[in-house]
Amino acid sequence: MKIVLYLLIIAAAGWAGWISQPGLHHWMKDRVETRKAAKERDVASAVNKSKQEDRAGGGDSFNSKVLDALINRPGGNPTPPAAGTATTGTTPGTVASNKPAMDTPAPTADEIESRYPMPTFKTIEDITKEWSAVPSRAFPRKVKTKVPLTFDSAAGKVELATGADAKAAGMVAGMLIVMREEDSSTRIQVPLANTDLKETMTALYEKYKEYRRNMVIKQREHARELKNRSNGATEDQMAKAGPKPEVRAGGVIPIMLDDVLTGKYTELKAAAITTWGKLDFEQIDGTVYWTGTVQVTVDNPLFGPQPTEIMALMKDNKVVKWIYTGSREPVQ
Repeated sequence: MKIVLYLLIIAAAGWAGWISQPGLHHWMKDRVETRKAAKERDVASAVNKSKQEDRAGGGDSFNSKVLDALINRPGGNPTPPAAGTATTGTTPGTVASNKPAMDTPAPTADEIESRYPMPTFKTIEDITKEWSAVPSRAFPRKVKTKVPLTFDSAAGKVELATGADAKAAGMVAGMLIVMREEDSSTRIQVPLANTDLKETMTALYEKYKEYRRNMVIKQREHARELKNRSNGATEDQMAKAGPKPEVRAGGVIPIMLDDVLTGKYTELKAAAITTWGKLDFEQIDGTVYWTGTVQVTVDNPLFGPQPTEIMALMKDNKVVKWIYTGSREPVQ
């Protein structure tokens, strides 16, 4: 009983001292907060040092040790891994690794698509400079009138009604030169909007772009067929096409070049050849040929020079004909 009495007396004295000495309470509170702040500074300093070691080449070893020490320290709060980094280990107590995630390998470019890329086109507005200068090669061209047009002729004034056929002969300073279809001696200048030239040229350009895209698709299909076959013709089959043509440096096939130099083709000139392809062997329309391709620049009558590929069909050591590899149309 005496021991209990003593303890009660000590507790009462302590309580009285706590109440009578409010500074003691504040001192203890400050001490707790001071320790907490010091602990937070230690954590921040350790994490910062880890980052500095990583930048200096310290790698994962130092970082992991520091973070492990902080995790095992009571009240430690390790810094989470940066966004976008891979983590290793899901067992409690393991540490996230800061190793960067592996990049997905870039897809390999298709060899044939690279050889035959889809063409890029200027807009019709760029070609015509916002319809202020239609290329001269677009004329003469048949148009329809959108408003009545009046012409001065030897017999007097002649009027073309709306929707009548006329002929656009050219363009000067943004104005369209128009003449009647049956009489080219009288011409007038009218705004472009007075005829349907803009609409017809735009529609024609869209058809031309689709034609060029389809040609590239067919060129790719032809190249894939050759690649899949890998020139698997037998000696007997190749013998039906005659001797194998000579191929010189740069892929130049002399009998092809000699045929071009005769000058008998309006759509193919030696100066227009930019690249020589490889010699191959094909059966076309039931006949076997040695074949060779060239990349050329062909002048389109409306839209100017355009890159394309043409192919020579060779038999018995001479060129039989040239065709466009995409459309299979003969070269003129």
